[in-house]
Amino acid sequence: MKAKTLGILAAITIVGIVVAVFVSQEPASQLPGSGELLFPSLLSVVNNVSEVVVETKDQTVTLVRGEKTWRVKEKAGYRADVEKVKQTLIGLAEVRILEPKTKNPELYDRLGLQDKEQEGSLSTTVTLKTPNNSEAAVVILGNQRPAKGNPRMSEIYVRKPGDPQTWLTIGNLPLEKVAGEWLDTEITALTTKRVHRVTVTHPGGESLLVLREKPDDLDFQLDSIPAGSKVASQFNVNNVVGTLVQLSLEDVKKEEEMNFQNHTGVTVVLETFDGLRLHVQTAKQEGKFFGKFSAEFDQKLVQSVRDAPPPEKGETVQAQDSAQDEMDLGSPEGKQTDEEQGKRSSKEESILKKPEEVQGEVEAFNQRVQGWAYQLPTFRVENFSKAKSDLLATIP
Repeated sequence: MKAKTLGILAAITIVGIVVAVFVSQEPASQLPGSGELLFPSLLSVVNNVSEVVVETKDQTVTLVRGEKTWRVKEKAGYRADVEKVKQTLIGLAEVRILEPKTKNPELYDRLGLQDKEQEGSLSTTVTLKTPNNSEAAVVILGNQRPAKGNPRMSEIYVRKPGDPQTWLTIGNLPLEKVAGEWLDTEITALTTKRVHRVTVTHPGGESLLVLREKPDDLDFQLDSIPAGSKVASQFNVNNVVGTLVQLSLEDVKKEEEMNFQNHTGVTVVLETFDGLRLHVQTAKQEGKFFGKFSAEFDQKLVQSVRDAPPPEKGETVQAQDSAQDEMDLGSPEGKQTDEEQGKRSSKEESILKKPEEVQGEVEAFNQRVQGWAYQLPTFRVENFSKAKSDLLATIP
């Protein structure tokens, strides 16, 4: 047979193979299960889920639904981040099948779908329970990758226990595998402008007082500055307060597991213009800082907004509120008009809470923090535990 004829036959054969392959490939929409929900009935019972168990080879996280919130069993029942729980429940209910994959258990490791007990397993088993069904939904999750054309979604390999069939699915299923990552990390969340003053007392009795006269003063001041010294950094002074009003935990344990009586840390009292008094006591254990918190309402603090006397003057030079001075110097007469002062007063009132609101805030806060010791980031504790000497510099 001539070379030209052989070339033509080879070309026809190649085309035939391509056509055969093309024909044998079904559109994704025609693949078994494509587009279907992985758990078709889960959305109808998702509000009844009372427990979520997340298991890997090394760890188990158990989220239990209480009367008012979700809690993390492995963290002594501390409150969980409700938004994360919600994302997991809805995310699992909305996972959809893209296509079937292997049924061969010998290939599960390639998809990250080995049983969690197997050596080297990287899979995660998620179990949802309701009061009437201890296995309302159970799934083994394996490898995942960003979905093509939709970075907000992920393609996830999954299989159901007892079923050899594996599936490639698509969904948005953020899932933490460590108990601490499920915690509600917020401790304090106050508006800085509410804060009137903060007193920090060190174990040896030395104290630091930072304060301001009005809610809209930009900077906090030291109560007094020794002659020959000046504030080294206004940012560090303000940061004593700024750190306290926005505190998040790193971990949590029962207060009874800590010894706050040995006075290894500082005692802090933060007072607001609208009557809130926050108490913080820290302690150091095994190289980590912990804090316990409580709050109270004091009507006298509300009165102090208008009636607070200026700091006592002795043989010291009073700290200057540099930011406020700049504001005053900006007006032609070096002071504000009555109209401007009226606007500021109205703004102050909108920032501050009413006594009954503060009382409710105090009650809710105490219910949340009572009996707990919070592990705090070291740098945060260092920020609000400054001694006065740490905030001063010598005038040249």
